[in-house]
Amino acid sequence: MNSKYFILLRIQMYGLFSLNRARFSKDPKEKRRSQGAVAVGCLLAFLLFFYSGLYSAGMASLGLAASLPVTAVLICSVIILILTFLKSSGVLIGLKDYDMVMSLPVKNSDVILSRLTVVYLLNLGICLLVSLPPAITYALSVPGGKAGAVIFILCTLFIPVIPMIISLTLGVLISAVTSRSRKKNIFSLFLSTAVIVLIVVGSMQLQNISADQFKNFGTWLSDIASRFYPPANLAALAVTGTSPGYFLLYALLSVLITFLFVIVVSRFYRRMNTSFLSTRTGRAKNIRLKSSSQAIAMYKREISRYFSCTVYALNSSIGMVLLLVLAIALIFVSPDSLENQTGIPGFQLMLKHALPMIASVLVSLSSTTSAALSIEGRHRWMMYMLPVRAIDIFRAKIAMNLTVILPLLIISIILLGIRMDVTTVGAVFLIIVPVIYALYISVLGMYLNTAFPKYDWKNEQEAVKNSAAVLITIVLGGLSSVIPCILCFIIPKSSYIIMSIATGIVLIITFLLYKKLYSVKLLDK
Repeated sequence: MNSKYFILLRIQMYGLFSLNRARFSKDPKEKRRSQGAVAVGCLLAFLLFFYSGLYSAGMASLGLAASLPVTAVLICSVIILILTFLKSSGVLIGLKDYDMVMSLPVKNSDVILSRLTVVYLLNLGICLLVSLPPAITYALSVPGGKAGAVIFILCTLFIPVIPMIISLTLGVLISAVTSRSRKKNIFSLFLSTAVIVLIVVGSMQLQNISADQFKNFGTWLSDIASRFYPPANLAALAVTGTSPGYFLLYALLSVLITFLFVIVVSRFYRRMNTSFLSTRTGRAKNIRLKSSSQAIAMYKREISRYFSCTVYALNSSIGMVLLLVLAIALIFVSPDSLENQTGIPGFQLMLKHALPMIASVLVSLSSTTSAALSIEGRHRWMMYMLPVRAIDIFRAKIAMNLTVILPLLIISIILLGIRMDVTTVGAVFLIIVPVIYALYISVLGMYLNTAFPKYDWKNEQEAVKNSAAVLITIVLGGLSSVIPCILCFIIPKSSYIIMSIATGIVLIITFLLYKKLYSVKLLDK
């Protein structure tokens, strides 16, 4: 590795975390935004570490501590596979600063490696948070487990590599296939969504284990790892056998796959980016100009902007896609069989009562507005030049978010209501509660994006996934929906009261935030 690689890497890291701005900015608002982003990141890290610890303690109490290494590897791999694929568009292909970077005296491999390293470091942080509690539990619960725990922590350094390369390979292939299409962004969004659905369905299938399989959980997991993801089994053998040979083989395999990926992508890197960033002309034809109101014109602009950015569309619609997948999956799965699989008495009744909140949790993951201003980037001057009020721009962006949520939500709640045979009162709650949460997450995301805009991004992924507004929206939306959802499972007989209180609070917050949007001036941001 040469100095040019490290220079590119340092620039990437500074841009990703806005370190220079947080360090040298004299604007108090800027410093508060940076502090808020750090606080949200720390909270998310704590929650991930905490839940991993709870899971590890539960496995140990069931006498399944020996299965923790392979379980942790599988869980980390699935998380990395999904998260990396969601942000694969814009990591290597279609960069905003592509022309500037490629004009520098650097090799393709240096550019690719620097960007891979940034993604790897982010994924490594997630893996460490997920893997450390199982490693500690394994060391304390399994005889002679301390040596295995040390090897497991070393294996964690390589866990993100293979799923990361798989996801980025899929992203590069989708970009390569769609780059020659005039509708390449819509085609890319369709293929990306299809891949996400396949990953989620595959993950759900891995969870369908019978009682007999659960008794032999360790054997079952090893079998799953051997058949579907051999590297996980390789890491497990290194830990349980405390053999450095298996660890070295696992590390060598990870490095080799990365090396091959860099070599292949470097060969076609310029050609793929040139093809992806080029604009293809259509046939010359007479176009009849149409006029419309200001509101409709701004709404159409939001739709066009939404489908022009694959990572933006995919990231903001994934919650609704998951809800639709869940609704369709329940058509083929009997509610009685779910109760038998979970082994929880009355689980079917709990699920029926908590259904509106389950839908609301997934609705809370779908916010286009949390990045709607940030995604404008250097073109935000266009908003400033429009002869409209700021609130009219915000309304158009909120309407865009509702357009993403409501059609899939309506289809999903119809399927869920019919399959779960909900009562009339249950049907009313199933409709009203998720719709109120859709309004809430749309307005909340819009307000937070006015408070924490991020315009100086180098690729769209930074605005969509790494901005403070997006992170805070996910945390607040998640807490406001997950907590009532858990309470509905714990106290199903009081679920309607819980949902009424939760939606009432959310509705009041939505109204107050919407009123605050009237006083926001875009030129102040």
